[in-house]
Amino acid sequence: MGQKADRPAEANGGVASEQRGCGALGAEAAVVGEVIDFEIVLASASPRRRDILEQAGIPFTVCASDVDESLEPDDLAQPVEAAKKLAQRKAGAAVQEVLGVDYVGSLIVIGADTVVDCRGEIFGKPKDAEDAKRMLRRLSGRTHQVHTAVSVWMIHAPNAEDVSLGYRTFSDTTHVRFKELAERDIEDYLAQGESFDKAGAYAIQGRGAALVEGIEGYRSTVVGFPIERVLDEFPDIARMRRM
Repeated sequence: MGQKADRPAEANGGVASEQRGCGALGAEAAVVGEVIDFEIVLASASPRRRDILEQAGIPFTVCASDVDESLEPDDLAQPVEAAKKLAQRKAGAAVQEVLGVDYVGSLIVIGADTVVDCRGEIFGKPKDAEDAKRMLRRLSGRTHQVHTAVSVWMIHAPNAEDVSLGYRTFSDTTHVRFKELAERDIEDYLAQGESFDKAGAYAIQGRGAALVEGIEGYRSTVVGFPIERVLDEFPDIARMRRM
């Protein structure tokens, strides 16, 4: 599963858990024979990622830390690496919160980040209506890429002094082809109000689907969490499903 360490690097911020605080974790984790029964933590406040995990039948706790999402110019020039760095930073922050309270148990922490890549330029969340218009005009009639990176960290701590930690980060890319948009189409869509907290200024799971002509890849990647790949690549998460 990658690296082994006592504490994660590159993490900061105060935790804001929507269910249980990180300090309350540990009561449900158990080792059954050779199989470790992990708790699962989503290191994201995104309602879209939460919905995808819930629909997949994965039990989890939200533990979203406030991390610095700024990137250096070199990172901005590499959209896939930028998404991976931010996903790892988010997960690492939650892991640090957990280990900071002498956690005992077995835990999987999942961080994710999504970037919209239009010919090498990263489109984040628009600053205002003019910025959203600029993005939608650039996307009009073109194919762009949506990269979602997922960073999965596994912690096994029989006691507070004996901590094994490993992580792996991957990215998934979906190609999204936009329809030709008239200025009126853009104005009408912006009036719906769903653009302003979405990378690329559109939501494929909402009214933004009407802007899209087609996709190649997982729709879940565009929404913000490629659940198909997560379940395929991490059996410990897949076996926790409640279906």
